[in-house]
Amino acid sequence: MIALDIEGQGAVEVNGVSYDKSTKIQGRGAENYKVTAAKGYKIASVMYGKGDKFRPVALNEKQEYKAPAVSENGNKLKVVFEKPKMIEAVKAEVVKPHYLIMSGVFAALVGLIILL
Repeated sequence: MIALDIEGQGAVEVNGVSYDKSTKIQGRGAENYKVTAAKGYKIASVMYGKGDKFRPVALNEKQEYKAPAVSENGNKLKVVFEKPKMIEAVKAEVVKPHYLIMSGVFAALVGLIILL
C-alpha cells in the first residue's frame, strides 16, 4: 500500500486513475505519478519515501515522478498545492502587458531612427 497525501486543490494520477483527495492505493511496483494543479493553484512541493528516506522529489517536464519499485508497505507520496501569493499573481498579469507596451515603444523608436 502507498499513501497519497494531497493538500490543496489538484490531482495525482496513478496508473490512469486520478485522485484529488488523500487515500491509500495498492502499489504495483514502480509507479508513475502525474501531478496536476487545479486552475488558480500551483504545485508547492512533492515528497516521496518512507521514514528517514522521505524526501522532496523533482517532477519531469510533464509534471510526472516515477517512483522506484518497492516491495513493502509504508511509502507515501505527499503533494502540496497552493494558491500563488498575491504579489506573484499580480506580477504575472502586469508583466505581460508591460512587455507589450515596451515592445511597441521600441518598434516606434526603431521606425523613427530609420526615417531619420
